[in-house]
Amino acid sequence: MNLTSMIQQERHRSLLVYLAVFALCAGLRIPMLDRSGLWADELFSLAIATGHSLEHPASNAQPELGDYVEAPQPLLASEYTRYLRHEDPPVGPARVVRAVLLSDTSPPLYYLLLWMWTQVWGTSDGALRMLSVFWALACFPLVYLLAKEIGGRPATLPALVLFSLSPLSLYYSTEGRMYSLLWFLAAALAWLTLKLNQRGPRPTLVTCWVFMGAAGLLTHYFYAFIVLACGAWLFIYPGRLSRTTLIAAGMGIGLIIAPWYLHIGEGLSMWRVTKDWLLVPSVASRTIAAVTLPWTLLSPISILWRNDPRLDYLAMVVFLFPAFMAIRRLGHRLLSKRRQLMWMCLFAACAGPFVFDKLMGTYTTAVPRYAIAGMPAALVLVALTLGRLRPYARAAALFLILMVLLPSSWTVVRNPVRSWEPFKQLAMRLDEVAASDVVVVHSIPSGVLGIARYTKKPVMLFSWVGQLKQRRVPDDIESLLAGGRIVLVNIHAVGEPAPEEDWLRGYAIVSHRMKMDGAELLQFDRYASKNSAGP
Repeated sequence: MNLTSMIQQERHRSLLVYLAVFALCAGLRIPMLDRSGLWADELFSLAIATGHSLEHPASNAQPELGDYVEAPQPLLASEYTRYLRHEDPPVGPARVVRAVLLSDTSPPLYYLLLWMWTQVWGTSDGALRMLSVFWALACFPLVYLLAKEIGGRPATLPALVLFSLSPLSLYYSTEGRMYSLLWFLAAALAWLTLKLNQRGPRPTLVTCWVFMGAAGLLTHYFYAFIVLACGAWLFIYPGRLSRTTLIAAGMGIGLIIAPWYLHIGEGLSMWRVTKDWLLVPSVASRTIAAVTLPWTLLSPISILWRNDPRLDYLAMVVFLFPAFMAIRRLGHRLLSKRRQLMWMCLFAACAGPFVFDKLMGTYTTAVPRYAIAGMPAALVLVALTLGRLRPYARAAALFLILMVLLPSSWTVVRNPVRSWEPFKQLAMRLDEVAASDVVVVHSIPSGVLGIARYTKKPVMLFSWVGQLKQRRVPDDIESLLAGGRIVLVNIHAVGEPAPEEDWLRGYAIVSHRMKMDGAELLQFDRYASKNSAGP
């Protein structure tokens, strides 16, 4: 067998291995599309993409434009589900942009893509999440190209395996939000940055770089830190690209995003139902949270899924072995010109939330998804360290890493409840209530829609969103006592107290109580007289 035939056979085997890993990546994610019900943020995505605002002040609601309104009386659950589907005919993109401006603190690109996607594939759970899986799978070749550029061919397979099997990747690539799109845009911008340095200002490369930068900035504001990292690296190492061309490309990005960013102050200053949730202290120290934030992109432990916290310490030890060997073998070359780009992207993605917190007094550093655009860089850097090992040592180290990650990854794959919000499971219990019963849902608007979405029978729902200040105790809750029982569901209220529960406890008997993950269901009956001492 000649050398050419041997090379061709090796390439064929490598291709089969990469295809097998891609099939594994898709095969793990696709069954997850319908395994758990949507949680509040995913329901929010679906509402906005169908042109319905949820987070506006009650006084600003325009029902004729699809805005959420708290009805004065209980409604059938099916009445609420209209906020989660397209109208007939579907609204145009202007309504989607309006809903984003009123309700969200992110730019509109993801929602516009989802608007188009759901008009073709529908608004089912699977259709919503499939868009995220699509972008995650589209990352596959980009992760390969980045790993090859940064660590050579030995780094490519570890990078792809880690991307396919890490718990954070599995979780957010099946989330009906913009996070896997951010990975794609961040990885694409980093690779195009390297190509501009190597090949110079080719029109196609410059145009793609500008559009990837603009697309990311129109998807999530924290993507700005990735753009800054890539732009700063190109300014320091322009290679065949002149700095003048780089500045012109930056101006091109600015021109594309200007129509939205000119209104950024107006949009961010608007009152929203969940406007203060990032102001609630969730960590002892923002500085410590910022220092540990890069590790959360790799760690097997998260508040989003249950697992043994000891795995975290074991994972640190396992990850440190290839890192130590890479430092020994590479020394200062670990910070070579091309590799600095990955370090800068990772540092910028994690430093961004810390800077934002210092300026705004928030706690975004405690939420890994705000640094999630740095995950491709983190995985490529880990793959670089693995690629420096000899083949058998590399295989053994990758095996050990997977052994500490897989318990959490399997938990993510099998978990029937997402983000501690069991809307589907609660709705199954509500299907058992009588036709004369009223279900009071104490939540934010997307939480009310979550209960309504999975309720199969004609259950009467009474929305109680405390932040909207439309409900009063005792007037609104007392008016419900004429019927049968009252079932109170408290889920994802974002810290808003439930005065209706306190009042009911004074004038009714709790006949059934059930706690389920982050939700509570209380059934009240045997109502007492208002003049009695209560139960």
